[in-house]
Amino acid sequence: MKHLITFLPSLLFGLITYVRNKLYDWGILPASSFEKPRIIVVGNLAVGGTGKSPLVTYLVQNWRTGDRLGILSRGYGRKTKGYIEVKVESTAEEVGDEPLAYKMVFPELPVAVCEKRTLGVQEMPEVDVLILDDAFQHRSLKSSLNLVCSTFAQPFYTDSLLPHGRLRESAKGISRADAVIVTRCPAILTKEQKSNFAQGVLRNSREEKPIFYTSVRYGKPEGPREYLPTKWCLFAGIADPQPFFLASASLGQVLEEVVYKDHHEYTDIELLEFEQQAKSMSGDEGFLTTHKDFVRFQAHLGAMPNLANHLYYLPMEMYFIDQEEQFWDWLGKN
Repeated sequence: MKHLITFLPSLLFGLITYVRNKLYDWGILPASSFEKPRIIVVGNLAVGGTGKSPLVTYLVQNWRTGDRLGILSRGYGRKTKGYIEVKVESTAEEVGDEPLAYKMVFPELPVAVCEKRTLGVQEMPEVDVLILDDAFQHRSLKSSLNLVCSTFAQPFYTDSLLPHGRLRESAKGISRADAVIVTRCPAILTKEQKSNFAQGVLRNSREEKPIFYTSVRYGKPEGPREYLPTKWCLFAGIADPQPFFLASASLGQVLEEVVYKDHHEYTDIELLEFEQQAKSMSGDEGFLTTHKDFVRFQAHLGAMPNLANHLYYLPMEMYFIDQEEQFWDWLGKN
């Protein structure tokens, strides 16, 4: 019975998304295109936790030419509407946690949010290349390139449509991708593992796609003091917190692990509880969270001196397991 409760709605959801995509394919629903800027979409087929944000950050940090770059996001979880330029002093409530995290890493980069991406492109400051975060299903805007992320452990082709699974549309939507970025791979991949993934893509796209394999690595915790605590209270409000928890376990004694929903909005009561807990912490104790969660606390730390003195975040970066130069060569030619 539980299986039917989710399976039947997923059939209806699949029908709706199929018809919608066909209307765009046939040109019945209009899609806007722009001669400039060059638009690169970073998206996925599944909801949350597929590695889009690390890929966006990697692209900006490693861009090979002198192009002026910008980032446009929907600003998921914000309490505002319309086009807003993200500033360093913005809050997550105003612009969303991920766009604010981008701005904190790249303070000079134009970053904006707008739920209507076509309007957002028109309002953005003049750039040569605009990276659209999480816009693969936003088909009213034609992109120059679609980079679609899929985790290695949970590939899109083994998943099901919402609400039975995590897919936003049929796995056959991968046919619109220009390249597939496989994320969170083990450090060493065999030819057989790569072949199996490629076959999964081919079964749904009916044509070979460029596939690039990536993973993530974590850096040293960043926070108020150079001297790092040795005992940690971990918390995360992201789609898949387990890699963060595993990486944090090597930094010392883990006192607790707390999981919140993705894009969790911390309430005043929760903030007060964090401050009270920080007040009782010793010098070798601290809170450790993700960068995306950390930016949600930025606007409140001035009124919470104890938490400000004990809150750290764990930086993370994406890297290519191999074929990094091939990726940039391919990107330059497309």
